Amino acid sequence: MKPKRQHLQPLATLQFIAVIAIVLAHYWLDGATYLKTLCTSFCFVYSGYFTARAHHDSRFSLAGHTRYMLGKLAKFYPLYVLALGLSLLAAYFISGLNLLFSKVTLAHLLLLSPWFTTPSYYFGINPVAWFICDLFFLYLISPLLIGGMRHLKPWQQAAVVAMLIVGELVAGYAANPASPSLLISHQPHYYLYEFPPVRMLEFLTGIALYHITLGQRWRNAAARLSPTAATIIEMVTVAACIAFYPIGDQLLLPHWYRAYCSVAPVVIAMMGALVFTSSRGGLVSRAMSWPPLAALSRIGAEVYLLQFGAYYCIKQAVQLLGLPTHGVAYFILQTGGLLLVAWAVHHRVVVPLRRLLSR
Repeated sequence: MKPKRQHLQPLATLQFIAVIAIVLAHYWLDGATYLKTLCTSFCFVYSGYFTARAHHDSRFSLAGHTRYMLGKLAKFYPLYVLALGLSLLAAYFISGLNLLFSKVTLAHLLLLSPWFTTPSYYFGINPVAWFICDLFFLYLISPLLIGGMRHLKPWQQAAVVAMLIVGELVAGYAANPASPSLLISHQPHYYLYEFPPVRMLEFLTGIALYHITLGQRWRNAAARLSPTAATIIEMVTVAACIAFYPIGDQLLLPHWYRAYCSVAPVVIAMMGALVFTSSRGGLVSRAMSWPPLAALSRIGAEVYLLQFGAYYCIKQAVQLLGLPTHGVAYFILQTGGLLLVAWAVHHRVVVPLRRLLSR
């Protein structure tokens, strides 16, 4: 989602960096599961924050929410279908699977694939499409979530988020594949990661953060910040997140999904710090508002959804040229190619279709 005010650009840039980190964790950074889970959680928090911001003056009428959902469909669905078609083509050439008229494809088209517990559905044709499906579920129920949180005091919102975090931590550490769990009997990967309702944790966190920023104390404190103080807060937060990373990475042992249940404090700290300081011109905020980064932040959704199909096509082209499909040169070529494809799709397909559908 694109922020409406320039001083929120650092958040959009950070989301783009998170998307790039997810792509690299999928294809190049072996064992970077904690990085992937951290960045995925940030994207859900980010979406919750800006969804609450978009509904700030809304009274949640059915007609208004319908327009909101249609706007989101116009923005994301054509890209989603294009990425699905590219992934169908790649799946056919990779393994000979013709899934065009399958139930799996139908579930993807209806944005229902992560509601099935079978990996062939929630990972399915485009392994990253579950994120968009989860996001649309959260968009759909956002009036209920925002309306409920709006009537709570800031400390009550923080308590709700804390309870959700504790509950998920308990579930994550109780779900042990080596022994039956009292809380989760099977498939902890799915129920702690892809299952749409479980992602309400991050989405609600973003909603709560937005409502907290509306408080008079928050605004007064942010208004008193100097650029130097904003820089110090940003640098300390970045340093703390880097220092925490090895600790979180160790939580991967013996089961990776425990790391996912432990990323919430890091995500909240980073998101909260940037929201708090972005209007005061801190060093990190200024760096992340650099125009080239701002331009790249507009193609985050394209990079994320097209990664599987685009990487396959790039790999085939490199092989046809007789070039090696490994090493630094191939990494630069593949990553640069993905960015170019995403940029072309954004400007030549997504934006024109969005304007057409928005009418």
